[in-house]
Amino acid sequence: MPYTYLRSGIAALVCSYAAVTASAAPAPAANDAAAGLLATINSVTDLVIGQTPAAIDAKLPEIQKKMEESFATKVIVQRTFGRNWAKLTPAQQTEVIDLLGRLVIRAYATQLSKGSRPVIAVTGSHDLGPDRREVTTTATQDGKTVNIVYRLGQIDGGWKVYDVLAEGVSVVANYREQFDAHFQKKNAADLIEMLKGKLAAPETAAQPEPAPKK
Repeated sequence: MPYTYLRSGIAALVCSYAAVTASAAPAPAANDAAAGLLATINSVTDLVIGQTPAAIDAKLPEIQKKMEESFATKVIVQRTFGRNWAKLTPAQQTEVIDLLGRLVIRAYATQLSKGSRPVIAVTGSHDLGPDRREVTTTATQDGKTVNIVYRLGQIDGGWKVYDVLAEGVSVVANYREQFDAHFQKKNAADLIEMLKGKLAAPETAAQPEPAPKK
């Protein structure tokens, strides 16, 4: 079915972002990579919570700019393609970074606009290697707790996320698997048209699940 692989990849990333929206958690040390990450997510939450999909579309450039303070969109997109990145021309690479970045951020913002504000707790932060750090968090919303791990590197002069693991599943690996499947039968031009079509379609906020019948 059209967009099946894209929907599942976006859903993983949306769940990762939405699950870590901070509220009243204690602030980490100022020099910790987590501090800037939490500040960014709080700021994005303030921009989108309670907003309609149309209002979010209008604010998308502002939301995207704020997200990119702590999320390395270009690096994330390039890593999701893996070896397939070389199959895109430089112009196609630039276009895919823009399209996929906007699509994922719009989906995240729309998802976040509904529901209560989750409570985050930073449970750990440690080095993975030179200029790389892992921040472990839990997020609780409406009685449910999700474990989220952020991997950050020193990118463009600051700590920025290059991968997110939701309940142990890597968002980058999730996308890469699906892009590998795409390029077995289709090409970069097909993918770009698919992204354009998805971005042109109106985004709708997810509806809450109905309460179980008693």
